[in-house]
Amino acid sequence: MLSVNIPVYNIDVTPLVKHLVLQAEKLHAGIEIRVYDDGSNENIKLLNRGIQHLPGVVYKELPKNLGRAAIRNKMGFDSNFDYLLFIDADSLPVAENYLQKYIGNLQPNLVVCGGTAYRKEKPAATGELLRWHYGTHREAISAAQRNSAKGFIITSNNFLIEKRVFEKIQFRENIGVYGHEDTLLGYDLFKNGISILHIDNPVLHTGLEDAPAFIEKTRLALISLHKIDTEILSGDLIFPKQVNFLNRYKSIKRILPAVFLRLFYKLFHRAIDRNLKGRNPILFLFDLYKLGYYATLQQKKIIR
Repeated sequence: MLSVNIPVYNIDVTPLVKHLVLQAEKLHAGIEIRVYDDGSNENIKLLNRGIQHLPGVVYKELPKNLGRAAIRNKMGFDSNFDYLLFIDADSLPVAENYLQKYIGNLQPNLVVCGGTAYRKEKPAATGELLRWHYGTHREAISAAQRNSAKGFIITSNNFLIEKRVFEKIQFRENIGVYGHEDTLLGYDLFKNGISILHIDNPVLHTGLEDAPAFIEKTRLALISLHKIDTEILSGDLIFPKQVNFLNRYKSIKRILPAVFLRLFYKLFHRAIDRNLKGRNPILFLFDLYKLGYYATLQQKKIIR
């Protein structure tokens, strides 16, 4: 029936797997939980090896790091059941009937996204505030809001897909750096007529990066997005209209030439960086930071 796939890189996945095993045992259904380690440090592997003795768990340590897209593709192809549920390792299901909710939505040619949640309390560590604010205000979105967008955006941290579909349309492995693998997968599914349904079945994002790491990941993701837009899908008219950031960037560029965005980034990115790493990060400044940084990619010159 259902193969749960959890790729792991330097994260203790034990709490998540134990939670899922308990839910699966109550359902008395065909459920396997596959956990593949993608080249973690030895101390993390030692923590996670105990899960291989839990019922229904398949634990493997890969000999070398495959990367975000390739490991998910491998797990999907290795899976034994007809439906695949992908969950990020730094997650915990919010609902006690999390697996049951997905099983109730098993349909051919349908991708189901459960969403993301964040703790209501602010993190005590200053460095985690940016990631918490961003997640709370930009990612923790209700299913009604996500469905109203009527686009192809999916989130790879918590989604269900039919294995038959995934064997035809999987994550592309040619992006090269971190970020937007799921955006491109959503686009490919959309272009092939696969419907996307958003439901309220979130996982709690437990792995808050500190601000420097999150900012760096954001920059890498923008580099990926630039490559998708200008190389992989060059000339495509649908993709930039559906991706909010690209749509906003290209709308602003019609009014304000990119040279001004690049100048803004050059003059202010260090000051904004300090704000984002402080106790009161302002998401509007983060938006401006991203627009300016993306503009620097247009001339193949990255300013740090």
